[in-house]
Amino acid sequence: MRDGRTTAVAIAATLLAACASDGSPASVTTPAPAPAAVAQPAPAAPVPASPSASPETPLPVPSESPASRPSSAASGGGSLASYLAALSDVSCPAGGQRQPETLGLTVKPVSLQALNSSRTKVGELTYVGGFSLTSADKRFGGLSGIDVLDDGDLLAVTDQGDFVWIDLAPDGVTPTAARISTMHDATGAPLRGKADGDSEGLAVNGGMALVSYERNHRVLAYDLGKCGAAARGAPIVFGLYGAPLTQAFGSAGIDVGSNQGPEPLAVTRDWYLFTGIETKAGSESPLSARPIEARPEFDLRLGKGAPEFVGLDVVATGGDRQDVRAFSLHRAFSPLSGNAITIVETDFVPELDQSNLPAGVVSDIDERSHYRFEAKQARTLAELNILFNIDNFEGVAARELPDGRVRLYVISDDNFSATQRTLLFVFDVPKR
Repeated sequence: MRDGRTTAVAIAATLLAACASDGSPASVTTPAPAPAAVAQPAPAAPVPASPSASPETPLPVPSESPASRPSSAASGGGSLASYLAALSDVSCPAGGQRQPETLGLTVKPVSLQALNSSRTKVGELTYVGGFSLTSADKRFGGLSGIDVLDDGDLLAVTDQGDFVWIDLAPDGVTPTAARISTMHDATGAPLRGKADGDSEGLAVNGGMALVSYERNHRVLAYDLGKCGAAARGAPIVFGLYGAPLTQAFGSAGIDVGSNQGPEPLAVTRDWYLFTGIETKAGSESPLSARPIEARPEFDLRLGKGAPEFVGLDVVATGGDRQDVRAFSLHRAFSPLSGNAITIVETDFVPELDQSNLPAGVVSDIDERSHYRFEAKQARTLAELNILFNIDNFEGVAARELPDGRVRLYVISDDNFSATQRTLLFVFDVPKR
């Protein structure tokens, strides 16, 4: 049996081999084809430190400190396509598919407000429907992150390290079935315990699912489209690509507790990663918006005056600049007043950073590194408190509808407690 150090070296070698500087990866199925090297919008990315490992056998970090080495963008090596192919190679080394297990699911409708069951408006949102989800399977629960798949169904993550697929009826609202599978680290071992398996945020792009974790703060990539439940968690930080989240927290001067880390996560179609943290900076919440392959920078702020930042999704507004509408979920709890949530919409615009521009573009990764998102305006969409039929909401997913409305799916984490509920609420944001 290989020890942790040998395993880490083998994984790093696989990632680096697939990221040859000529940008021509080995033949593999990549998660969503990356756009050609054009001036692409920029931003956001959190990053894991190294492949998932148990607390007793931490995996080694590269001998060269990320703080002292040039960033991958500055070095101009590789391409986005080869970087994504490397993640896919580590996530699906065998290439075989495995299906998740069917999960018995009981679905009961829930009104927005118990005292006024016909109410459908709160703030600027329209309540489309709500459901209480239960299962006899004890693995079901703790749903902390959620996203919409390309087929319109939902994928969620639990804070015990499981993926949960939730199928929807043709109405795109009503849950009809569920499946579950255990998350695995880059070696193929199941994630075990809170220290390693506390998955909180989820962002899906094509067949690739990105998952953020608290306690052992990191982001792992799972190529579910290629190998389904057999997917392993590939660290998005390797070689000269990215930097550990803990290092980014320190660079931003933010003291992040073990249970106050990267809950909010979102990704754009062109692979800019938005990573938020639950820890507040004054009256606002920190956010990083950088290319997935770049080091995260928690220099953005959103949700001024709102509670703690726990969920996020983004929708591109179209056009060449690919402006982004970010929908953030903020949650508070008081023993006296119970749960309260705030949903905020913030507009982000990619801007070209004119400082330190190279004489010529070295690669698409180099070009991507020079774009940064800026927050332009924000509005509170809704505030829900004890007067509403809510619970411990932690995840939000956004999907643009054909008529220009945005549909929001909001999920609650029952903490595997009999006194809490798993609620799925569906809201529509009116067309702007």
